[in-house]
Amino acid sequence: MTLEKALSYTIDNEGIEIFSEARLKNYLNDLQAYDTPAVKRIISTMIDEGYMSKIQASLSNGDYELQFNDLANRLVQVEGFQSDLVKYVMDCLLYAVHKTSNVPIIPQQKVETNKPLIKKTKTTRNNLNVIQTTGNYIVEFNGKSYELDETQFKAIMRKKDMPADRLEVWLNSYVEENN
Repeated sequence: MTLEKALSYTIDNEGIEIFSEARLKNYLNDLQAYDTPAVKRIISTMIDEGYMSKIQASLSNGDYELQFNDLANRLVQVEGFQSDLVKYVMDCLLYAVHKTSNVPIIPQQKVETNKPLIKKTKTTRNNLNVIQTTGNYIVEFNGKSYELDETQFKAIMRKKDMPADRLEVWLNSYVEENN
């Protein structure tokens, strides 16, 4: 089910109050609404950081446009998500609460034809082997492979200098989050 349909279904069955509840993540997961792991992380962040409660409140106050724009900017600038994916999630939310009639379309992954689809790089610290595939990264570390989306990969690359046992914990948490 697409994200906007799943959100509409959820609101119809549970009410708008579900926006402020952590179970929204599981509800959307059960409906198979997450188009990509990045979309799942965006929604998880919005719920965990209390952004969804603010959105819910702004919908009843009538100042939702300002709140949605502010949140979209915060998710891109502070949280580091891709702007096109954040816009897609926000458009799905607006569609689900009937504030727009434009059906959101998930942005397509950009694949340049001049570049190979698989690029192998090797980092010098902590023996990370990275294989970039279309839209995702396969990270090999201590004999295990982990599939990460771009946001998770960037986070791991910022943490690559940490002790190996802590880095492995981060990798395992990202894998658990994708399942």
